[in-house]
Amino acid sequence: MPGALLSELSPGAEAALEAAMENGPGDGLPLVPPTRRAVDAMLASVQEGSSHVLGMMAPGMVDVTVEDAAVCAVLAGCKPSYFPVVLAALEAVMEPEFNFLAIQATTELASPLVIVHGPIAERLGVHSGSGCLGPGFRANAAIGRAVRLAAVRLGLAVPGETDMATFGHGGKFSACFAEAASGWEPLHAARGFRAEQSAVTVVAADAPVNVNDYASGSAESVLRMITATMSYPGSNNAQGGGEVLVVISPQHLGLLEAGGMSREDAQRALFEGARVPLASFSPEIAERVRGRRPGLFADSSPDAVPVADGPESILLAVAGGPGSHTLFFPTYGETRAVTKAVRG
Repeated sequence: MPGALLSELSPGAEAALEAAMENGPGDGLPLVPPTRRAVDAMLASVQEGSSHVLGMMAPGMVDVTVEDAAVCAVLAGCKPSYFPVVLAALEAVMEPEFNFLAIQATTELASPLVIVHGPIAERLGVHSGSGCLGPGFRANAAIGRAVRLAAVRLGLAVPGETDMATFGHGGKFSACFAEAASGWEPLHAARGFRAEQSAVTVVAADAPVNVNDYASGSAESVLRMITATMSYPGSNNAQGGGEVLVVISPQHLGLLEAGGMSREDAQRALFEGARVPLASFSPEIAERVRGRRPGLFADSSPDAVPVADGPESILLAVAGGPGSHTLFFPTYGETRAVTKAVRG
């Protein structure tokens, strides 16, 4: 029954809950005590041994073992069946091209966003529809939270000490959704994996910017709205380039498909359209842009600069429920998304 009270916890259970909260840095939310039984159940869901090293976690630069990750997964409320996805996501953030040291320590607000692909998403109940980046879905919340708890507890990204984010955002608690099936090949297939393979893609994403477009009736119109939203001068990408993520709703995807557009067509259109006029920057920022993106100014001074490095640097995923919305995720910029297969 909604709102029903649980039976009373024993004093020992209450003490264990408090100890989980107080023992080491956390995300500020209540934690599930990592009992030996719970951690062993997590470890039993994967083939790697408990002492297997997944990689080195920044900024603490300590080796992260499978057992370390299992403890974080228990603390975050994961079921053992979620753990292979958590492991793949943690391996992704520790790849050099993800540049996690910079992401963990920056004053910027970027944080890992986990996209789950393939049959494992449905098996685990990772949601791709209405509200997929909001509350209500345990797999989404717990998987995303486990990755962030590892960043805090294992990477030692402590706010105001080693994590210097000026503000942060909700995605630094948890950010995870599943890619929805559509007429386009899925994102992980476009990145070299088999469409039927289970995988995760992790993006160093800022908070999303919503594209609200209930009026457009064509591919050209909706693309114009999306590119205009992407083209704001204050993003890291406008000033420094890199990769960005666009999550297209099924309704907006329908307009693109009706216009005969493939994933590659949409990437090219977004790259060509998402340009920030140099006049939009302050003189000081315009000079900073020239310094950070010298290749754009090698032969002449363009009137506008692209938000991404190229069409292939605009990552496209399909998710969300009914409604004429699309999400634009700026990124840290000096990072690349990483896709990893989910083993087992």
